[in-house]
Amino acid sequence: MSSEHVVMVVASGIASDARVRKTAVAVADLGYRVTLLYGELDATEPVEGTLGPARTVGLPVAYTRRDEQVERRRARRAWRPSWPAYRDGEREEHGRQALNTRRASKGDTPEILARRGIHWARRTLRAAQDPAFRLAWGKYDGLRARFVGRTWRSELPNIVDLERVFTDRMAAETPDILHVHDIHLLSAGVRVKQRAARTGRAVRLIYDAHEYIPGTVARTVLEENALKAMESDLIGDADAVITVSEPIAEALRDRYDLRRTPSVVLNSPSLTVESTCAKDVRTESGIEPGTPLVVYSGVLNEKRGLPTVVQALSLLPEVHFAVVCVPDASHWRAALLMKAARKAGVSDRVHLIDPVAPEEILAYLRTADVGIHPLIAGLPNHEMALPNKLFDYLFAGLPIVVSDLKLMGAFVRENRIGTTFTASDHRDCARAIREALENVKVYGGSARSEEFTARFSWEHQIEQLDQTYAAL
Repeated sequence: MSSEHVVMVVASGIASDARVRKTAVAVADLGYRVTLLYGELDATEPVEGTLGPARTVGLPVAYTRRDEQVERRRARRAWRPSWPAYRDGEREEHGRQALNTRRASKGDTPEILARRGIHWARRTLRAAQDPAFRLAWGKYDGLRARFVGRTWRSELPNIVDLERVFTDRMAAETPDILHVHDIHLLSAGVRVKQRAARTGRAVRLIYDAHEYIPGTVARTVLEENALKAMESDLIGDADAVITVSEPIAEALRDRYDLRRTPSVVLNSPSLTVESTCAKDVRTESGIEPGTPLVVYSGVLNEKRGLPTVVQALSLLPEVHFAVVCVPDASHWRAALLMKAARKAGVSDRVHLIDPVAPEEILAYLRTADVGIHPLIAGLPNHEMALPNKLFDYLFAGLPIVVSDLKLMGAFVRENRIGTTFTASDHRDCARAIREALENVKVYGGSARSEEFTARFSWEHQIEQLDQTYAAL
């Protein structure tokens, strides 16, 4: 039993973050005293609670710097004149009207937000899939960064907001070990470690990299480069690095010349904790037993490739598609997906439903016939990923259909747990779904050995966590 105090931090809420929740409980079960600090957007004061043996504190986060930057950029765009020139006073009036319209649009219906998001979604998809477009998109941002001399901190005002909220509270907890989940609080963690060192206290820092940052897409190339520069500047201050797959671990080691290859902790379910849920995905979707049901569970951003599945339904007239929407089914991206379903003529077979607690997800998914993950191709982070929903489907006993990305596709094919299709190809997606539905006994849970599932269980991942903490 260790008397050391572990302070875990994550910038977002923890209600649906299975990895953060399981890690906090696991480290506490290893004998450490654990406090989990997380960002709580809806709070006005700290929210105290518990998560098993771990203490939790939700900190109110106000993204003041970020919102100020957004407003300044909106104002600059709103005041930009068009041709021909304005008459006296018209430019000011036009600017005020445009800015007021933008401000008034906050809090609009999901349908309006969906229309506003179409341009961003299309641009992100093109940036990921078309290198020439990506290069052209980045030219202005690259020149601006070069001549204005902006740093990663000035391009990431949300990081400054998070530092302002978390740094002092993290230090006040007097941690022996800081466990930082994802990149957004890495700078706050480094600050706390350095501040403690100046007073003669040694605080060890663990960076839990949930993604391969150099292989992701952000809103602008400036933002992407800022995140990469931030990670490059700070990762060397971590005493240990954890990540989510072997290829990402090797890429991080090589890119940043790390002394040790990061530990790999998969985001997988537990074998010993039984999942129970009062609801199930089939009942919530209103689908009768015997009707083929494909399920996706997760966030709805454009990189997940969900429109490909929607289009595939037009070739599978008997199949229904349930989307367990994170954060919820009223999100504007859910409205955008339903718009694509109406365009494809399959809206009566696409069902948007709310998520359940991470501990309930396996039981919730089991009444589906197939689990699907249609990630788009072209992003290194995707090619090297083994996402948590892959293991959710695996442990729920579902045949799995995935886009044929380098690691995920190989994992599904080599272990004969499902089928693969060419990313973003709805015809090939329809073929893969049909094949999975026709071969449930070949790909489903009944065909898998206990030894196979044990290899990927959370209990095995706890051993990796234990070794990482012991090495500190």
